Amino acid sequence: MTKHPTHAQIVAAALPLVVRHGTSVTVSMIARAAGVPAAAVFNAFPDKAALLEACATEFLRPGDAVAAVAAISLNQPLEARLASAAVVLRSYRARWSLLADTAPPRRPWRPDNPRGNTDWHARHEGELASLRDALAALFEPERDLLRMPPERLAKVFQSMVLTDPLSGPADLLPTEDLVPLFLWGALAPP
Repeated sequence: MTKHPTHAQIVAAALPLVVRHGTSVTVSMIARAAGVPAAAVFNAFPDKAALLEACATEFLRPGDAVAAVAAISLNQPLEARLASAAVVLRSYRARWSLLADTAPPRRPWRPDNPRGNTDWHARHEGELASLRDALAALFEPERDLLRMPPERLAKVFQSMVLTDPLSGPADLLPTEDLVPLFLWGALAPP
């Protein structure tokens, strides 16, 4: 057994357990999965809530989504590029709902630690900005034809896809309808 695991090793071992068991996961289960004594988990994290919060932060990191959007070929028509991006964004958003069902709420605002309250939000906003940058690149080949700069369109598209109803797959606007609505608007051609 490793006596001094890193935060990352413990979080990596804990993530599947948190997704499966939610807040009922025990430190003993996490320690066993990480191959460390329970005391090592408490040496790395002050309490179970801090460990669960670290798991939530890691689970919601959009790095995979950014890479998947960046890998979309710019040789495709814009509509096909955006359809591929919508699939990636919806998959990323599905992780949010999965975690919302299993993880604890964020720690409350602490007047004694205002910096700690804003660090997570600022980091998450920065990560979402990297996702918007990848989306903006999808609009670049048509820059001269666009009504707005690619960066603005990426923000609107990201917002439109990520705020699609979370109530279930039946309520989702199909991608084949969502992308044309975004590109061409609500009015049917005359």
